[in-house]
Amino acid sequence: MMKTSLTAFLVLVASSAFAQSQQQLADYLKRHPDADVNGDGRLTREEAREHRRRDPSRGDNLASVSAIPAINIPLAKAPLTQVSLKSADGVDLSFAYRTPQGDGPFPTIVFFHGGGGQSNLQGLKNNLLNGVVQTRFLQKGYVTVQSTRRPFWKTKDAGKPTGFYDAVGDAALVVEKVRALPAVDPHRVILYGGSGGGILAIVTASKAEVACVVAGEPATVVPIDPRTGQAAGPADYRKLMEHPAQKYTPERQKEMRAWMKVIDCPVLVLQGKPVGLYRTNFEILIPEMQELGRDISSISYPGVTHGFYWGTAKTGATLQTVERLVQDVDAFIGKHTRK
Repeated sequence: MMKTSLTAFLVLVASSAFAQSQQQLADYLKRHPDADVNGDGRLTREEAREHRRRDPSRGDNLASVSAIPAINIPLAKAPLTQVSLKSADGVDLSFAYRTPQGDGPFPTIVFFHGGGGQSNLQGLKNNLLNGVVQTRFLQKGYVTVQSTRRPFWKTKDAGKPTGFYDAVGDAALVVEKVRALPAVDPHRVILYGGSGGGILAIVTASKAEVACVVAGEPATVVPIDPRTGQAAGPADYRKLMEHPAQKYTPERQKEMRAWMKVIDCPVLVLQGKPVGLYRTNFEILIPEMQELGRDISSISYPGVTHGFYWGTAKTGATLQTVERLVQDVDAFIGKHTRK
């Protein structure tokens, strides 16, 4: 009797898990109809897995894991502090930072995570403690700040306005707060972002006083097609990345040039293999800003893919890649900041 009951229970659990799995696949298909490669109206686990693998944000979010070790800097030597902050409409913009040893004020890097979402405070703290790039800049004597913002697109929380330019306002508010911190040299605040955080860092420089910006493969696709108030995600921009000029209408050009022309600090773009977001940046972002007389340059790192600027796994980044990148960025910052 006991054996029969246990068998029935296991069958019930397995059936429930299968139904849940099928529902997850159906929900994924609704969000990403292009994942149905054979067009039969049903999504298999293999099709979903392959679609996620092609997601242009892969390797560029707070959950990414690196095979390259971070620099272990004890909290006793570089304490971690959290700062409470809210936007005028109530979005939680609380952030965390670490301060190096020595006499300040220090040059300061505000890190903007990738993707289009919002991170919780624990995720921000983890990046300051375990981030490959973050800990190396802390070791070099920078205050390291890990920030977040509201999502770029519509989410389940419909109570708060959602949009890329709303997120830019959030980021500018964070920068303003950072510049007032006692350990920070307000004349040497640098923005460093990747992908969605990369384009966020660049546009934020049009609204906040910063010394320079470093952007790892910025997701210029977002301001080209902001999708304000719509449910969206990085994978929805795949076609735009292949033909960005089709969406870069005169109206969109006017809108984007409005913030490009007021950026008065140097911008450095970090680029891996010339795929993915490459065309939007090297056919639109960089030429447009240069035409407007802005100081924008790039450095290429052969053989690595999206997310390499965090030193994350599966991007091809090695310890040597990270060390070269940190050296390049540190030299760029040193050139464009006053001591």
